[in-house]
Amino acid sequence: MVTGTANHPHHGPVIHLAGTPAGLTARFVQRTTRQDDGTRRTVRTRGGRLRDTHVDLLPATAPDPAALDLLLSTRRQGDRAFILGATRRTWSAVKTRFNEDAWALAMELVRAGTVTVRCEVTEDLTIGTPTHWHLTASGRGHARHLEEARVVQAQRHARMLQRARDAIAKLHVLPEGIVEDDVRRLDEALAHEMQRPAPANKRIALLVALANDLAEGTRHTSTRAFSLAHTRDSKTWDDAIRALRDSGVPAVLAEAVGLRGHSRIGLGGPITAKPAEQNRPLDGLGIVLIPAATADLQLQLRSHTLITVENLQAADAVYEALRTNPQRPGVVYHAGMPSHDILRHIADLAEQADDIIVAPDADLGGVRIAAAIWNSLTPRAQRRTTICDIGLTPTHTPQAPWSPDSTIWHDLQAMLAGPAAALASGCLQRGYPVEQEGCIAETVIALVARRAT
Repeated sequence: MVTGTANHPHHGPVIHLAGTPAGLTARFVQRTTRQDDGTRRTVRTRGGRLRDTHVDLLPATAPDPAALDLLLSTRRQGDRAFILGATRRTWSAVKTRFNEDAWALAMELVRAGTVTVRCEVTEDLTIGTPTHWHLTASGRGHARHLEEARVVQAQRHARMLQRARDAIAKLHVLPEGIVEDDVRRLDEALAHEMQRPAPANKRIALLVALANDLAEGTRHTSTRAFSLAHTRDSKTWDDAIRALRDSGVPAVLAEAVGLRGHSRIGLGGPITAKPAEQNRPLDGLGIVLIPAATADLQLQLRSHTLITVENLQAADAVYEALRTNPQRPGVVYHAGMPSHDILRHIADLAEQADDIIVAPDADLGGVRIAAAIWNSLTPRAQRRTTICDIGLTPTHTPQAPWSPDSTIWHDLQAMLAGPAAALASGCLQRGYPVEQEGCIAETVIALVARRAT
């Protein structure tokens, strides 16, 4: 209840209105004004009638103290924080959050004694449109407990993340194929989680586990073995590689603890590989995979155009589609978030190109990949670089939208100030990822065709 205002809400008697949900009562909200003697007077019209245009819906019987936890046990992650995160929520905000489920859920929350819902009263004395809900004394108590638990969890996460940062800082001998820049990017990902306003619990656990395994020299036989060792369930972290990619962690670090094979770069088209000063033209061989850490590997681009793609199937499709093009481009496949070695090779090839096309998936990981590639280039190469948004392809299939509670929204917004801002903006506008090989090939082929005219 709001205090200290000119018109203070006061509950009148219970009123029987058509449409009052079962188990609830409706009480008029009467406006009052404070008198000079400290008492309050009910505001009336000039004709002496009460100015009662709204009612509050309240539980008809004493709520069960366990009702809220039982209700929220079946809700999606983040609903508890939304419900308890503000003393007052406008109905438009509630409707936006819960859509067609808003009214039914609000009534359950009233019965649980968590919120009071205020509604308009129609001319024929029925329940009208809701205007807002506000937390009851019980709801505010739950909110305090939630905030206290959040603070404790944030402190625990901060300790975990700092210990993980300290552990990798003490790495004096790096695993084969890893350089200090790769470890620095993991440290940046850990530091980012420490600054996040809302914790991403799974991502924190993954990053900490990766850092600790690197520090201890632990290598697993597979992604599922990694998951089993840290969660006692082999399937909990089936998406570990994608989650690490979305965090900006180089794939080579995941490979170092056994989440996938050795880091490789894929090369196709008019590119000559020069390992140990031996010339190996790759023309006509498709996408050729080469260990990125190959000693003394030098790459020569014999084309005006360089295309970078994170997906092997898409790289193959782009290569095949442009194989007979009079100005065949060089194609680089970098297997997700590129390592320091792969970024170095991309930067070297980009210096030799007149036109650089970066074509990642249109999602958070793709935005981070595009930014990492851009930042690895010289200013001269950056001026010749185009970052594609494959989500603009009209033929793409809309995928499942991100949850409103997903940390992806916050992370994409943070990327709006970076070099891949246009791609981040497109992802935010769509609200779902686009990671389809056909769209990558279609976007790149169309762009190459326009440049040729």
